[in-house]
Amino acid sequence: MDGLLASLNQSNAPAPAGRFFEHLLKTEWNALLASSTFEAVLKNESIPVTEANDEELLHLAVGSLLAFLQHNFLGPRDKSYPKQEPETLAQLKSDGEELNVNVVRADCLLVCKKIFNYLLNRDTDFAVSHPSVRIWFQRYLLIHQRCLDDLTHTLYEQFNANVTALEAALADVEKTVQSEHYLEILLGFVQFKRITKSKAWLTKLETVSGVTLSVEGVLGVRTKFQQNALPQLTLRLQGNDELGLPEAAETHGHVTLPSLLKLEDEVRLEKIKYMNEQENEDIQLPALIQNMVLGKLYYLYVSQPKEQLTLEEIQPYITSLVYQRFGPWATRVATLFLNATTEATHKRTVDRSLRQIEELVLQLDVPASETSALADRLSMAFSSWLITGWQMREKLADVMVSLGMIKGALEIYQQVQSWESVIDCYTVLEMRHLAANVIEQLIERNGPSVRLYCMLGDATDSVDCYRQAWELSRETSASAQRHWGNFYFVRKDYTSAIEHLRRSIEINCLQEPTLLRLGYAALQLERWEEAAFAYRLYTSFESHGFEPWNNLAKAYIMLGEKPRAHKVLQEALKCNYGNWKVWENFLLVSVDTRNVEDALNAYERLLELKERYYDRQVLDVVVRAIVTGEQDADGMSCSRLKKKAIKLLGHACAQQPNNGYLYALAAELEDTDLLKRCQKLQNAYRGYTQSNSQWSKAAESCLTVVNLCVELCEYSLRAFVEGRTESDRFISLRSQLSSARLTGQACVRSASNEAWPECTEPLGALGTLVDKLTTELKEAMGQQ
Repeated sequence: MDGLLASLNQSNAPAPAGRFFEHLLKTEWNALLASSTFEAVLKNESIPVTEANDEELLHLAVGSLLAFLQHNFLGPRDKSYPKQEPETLAQLKSDGEELNVNVVRADCLLVCKKIFNYLLNRDTDFAVSHPSVRIWFQRYLLIHQRCLDDLTHTLYEQFNANVTALEAALADVEKTVQSEHYLEILLGFVQFKRITKSKAWLTKLETVSGVTLSVEGVLGVRTKFQQNALPQLTLRLQGNDELGLPEAAETHGHVTLPSLLKLEDEVRLEKIKYMNEQENEDIQLPALIQNMVLGKLYYLYVSQPKEQLTLEEIQPYITSLVYQRFGPWATRVATLFLNATTEATHKRTVDRSLRQIEELVLQLDVPASETSALADRLSMAFSSWLITGWQMREKLADVMVSLGMIKGALEIYQQVQSWESVIDCYTVLEMRHLAANVIEQLIERNGPSVRLYCMLGDATDSVDCYRQAWELSRETSASAQRHWGNFYFVRKDYTSAIEHLRRSIEINCLQEPTLLRLGYAALQLERWEEAAFAYRLYTSFESHGFEPWNNLAKAYIMLGEKPRAHKVLQEALKCNYGNWKVWENFLLVSVDTRNVEDALNAYERLLELKERYYDRQVLDVVVRAIVTGEQDADGMSCSRLKKKAIKLLGHACAQQPNNGYLYALAAELEDTDLLKRCQKLQNAYRGYTQSNSQWSKAAESCLTVVNLCVELCEYSLRAFVEGRTESDRFISLRSQLSSARLTGQACVRSASNEAWPECTEPLGALGTLVDKLTTELKEAMGQQ
């Protein structure tokens, strides 16, 4: 507890004094919450400054937050709580989003909110001279957000602005203290699902701490009967010794931690057994390092798609933590909870998952004196991943559903008032009408609420319920409009869906799933402005994920804003470098916007991603631009890209050796070495004739081949005449001349049989050229 409250003390200053701080040290929340100052702050719109000085108010805010933390997150929970006042709940709404119905002691959160608003908005230097105000304000914001069912833009903007101020305040503090607060900021951005910012802060954390975390493969087995060892991922830490941190046994050795339950499976081992015995040692980590591992673990879990490969990647982080013998209580709970969550997806581990979550739920109800002291539960809690009691119980019910225990899960869902899940359970039981009955009874017993009317609408498919929820909120509920819009969306009434989803976004724009649905609905109706708005807003919050960028580009293309689409697709490619469809879109837009170099890069990448990729029109435009020296989008001559284009066409020809047009384009770019040009024209002729043995039977293909053959003979003759004095190339040039003559003779014979009128003139020219080639060859032979 002393460590948690260390931020309230300034460096080298005497310990803070005062009645509130003494209560903090002893975790005596009742004395704090029963104080006249607490009551005065709660009841008044403005802070009664005569009740306490700024420092005492800060201590009261911290105590209120910690009390709220105990009752809603850490336990032990009381059996009864004072009734929540509607006015208190209303003041804690954010962007139309209400507190979760399971929240207790909301008055503690409200007092905390009021005090921080007062301290940060005063015209004094107290908040500037006390960085602890910013630190605890950040903690309050993240706890407040965790108690809302949806992310809100207002809280995020407050958090983001506070981070900027806090980073400056932490510039000169001790490295370990700075690392812990950086970790809290990282976890905050992960909580808000801001992946790009999370990644940036993970890098900052690694830089300031000097600790880097990675995984590598080591030979091992994971089943009892496995004969051959295979590479298994294991965690590697670098730089952790340089921080000079005490071992967890020194700082948390007295804490009784929840235990990892036995797997009890006849096939799978408790943990991976590595062939190198040293790898089987459970390395014990200092408490701060454990939280850093946990921070990266949750970053990976939130930022990556929930696929088996991702779960394999995060498993080494989980394993390193679940076998720690000592450490922070909150860190242990967060680790075991995530471990159980991932194990719930596998048939061999789902049983332990169920038992483990049951054990964690029980921990919240066990008196602190029987396990670990309340102060121990609070230690380093804010740099762990805090989980509410109702989220644990809801996850327990989710696992029960996966095991077919529907009725047991239904009871838990009703306890935590997860009405969406209640509806799902009744649907599985083919008793969906009962869900509506339960919700109607709740409305009669407890009075109407926005959330209950929304759930009743979902259960009965009644639009009137959403309208009532909207009116009840005095037209301020983003949730009511979201449910209303989703009702139309699933029925593919996209016009009506857009109306309500857009209204929901206007109230609370930090709703990523709603933005995606709004964008999709707009795409279906070809309302490109609306689609661009939705995807542009989504990507402004989170640049991670290529599909929104790709869809935004499509909207811009349809609006005729191709330069903007080109820039947007560049962002999409950063998110998914291996998606050929995005590369193809980028290719086409690059051509349309005259970004010729980007077009070449895109085509090169498509050749790698898609077997035998071919777009004749694109290649034709690009080669013409290079040959004629046109200017690109930046005003530079495209002729500078000649070598790059030659290399690209070389790759394309290697993939499609019978594509005559590819060789013909490649030949156009060879304007300095005529012999190479002739060789490519020769390959082009072979490609045309071998891929279509009936080429002379159609006028169009016949004309193409004849004209190509004329070009081949002309350049072969020119190359020979201009290079006959080059002794080192004379034989190659003469050989090419001979090949061109034979090719021309064969072409004349085949094309003359059909007598196509449009081929008469080029055939005549070809015949004349063949005669000239014959004459040159005879002279060359005579000279030799």
